[in-house]
Parts: sequence; C-alpha cells; structure tokens
Amino acid sequence: MKKFFKYLGFGVLSVVVFFVAIIVITSVGGIDKEETFPPYIEEAIPKLTTWEIEQYKLLMSKEGMEAATPEQWQLYLNMFKKLGTLQKVGTPELQNSRVASMTSSGTTTYATYLVPLTFDTGEAHVQLGLQHNSETIEINNVRFLSDLLLK
Repeated sequence: MKKFFKYLGFGVLSVVVFFVAIIVITSVGGIDKEETFPPYIEEAIPKLTTWEIEQYKLLMSKEGMEAATPEQWQLYLNMFKKLGTLQKVGTPELQNSRVASMTSSGTTTYATYLVPLTFDTGEAHVQLGLQHNSETIEINNVRFLSDLLLK
C-alpha cells in the first residue's frame, strides 16, 4: 500500500511539473503587450479611419484581409464612413491575450484591444484583434462599434 501512494504521488508531481513547464515555456516566448501594442494602435487607427482599402491592406494580416471579399470590404468601409472624421483616440484597453508557440512559425502573441474613439459625429469604439510574430505586428480583425452604424 505504501508503494502505491509513492507511485501515485510521483505521478501527480509529474503532471504538475509538466503543466508548470508548459506555462513557463509559453510565457517566456511572449512579448510585453503593454509596451508593444498600444503604440502600434495609436499609429494604426488614424490610417484605418481614412476608410481607404489600401491602408487596410498594409496593416492587416493575410488571413484578416481574406476574411472578406474585396466587394465586402468596400461595403464595410462605406458603412464605416458614416462615423466621419477621427478627432481623438482614447487609451487602448486589453480585453484578452494568448501566446501560441508553433515549430513552423515560432511564437505568436495574440491580443484583443477595445479602443474608445471620438469622431466628429460622436463617440465610438474599435475592437482590434492583433498579432505579433517575428517583430511584426498585424491586425487580424477590426470591428467598429457605434450606434450610428445601426441606422
């Protein structure tokens, strides 16, 4: 019986060490989100609010751009134009983040931010899904949130 508890204890300890190692490995490869993403957001939002598809192509990941057809993108941008001209960008608020490590692409940090914006038509928010990999930051998705868009 004593031997059984010894093996059981060793097994439980092994599982705990395994999960701690996974957490340490994924957090070591991550970046400091508060130093990396907010400056990028403040630089990117004025470009996004020009409502020009070319700016979106420069800022977004390949997967993000391919999520919609060019015709759908133009439809979205025409709808977003209702927001008007950007006046002020508020402080980005981190909603969630995760780090993914893959052997083929290395470590990628994903983060979602909610950013308050002021346009000449009123208040709005933008929700940005960002990714950082190999010193490159890209936008995976962008969603403008405003009551004005519901009209």
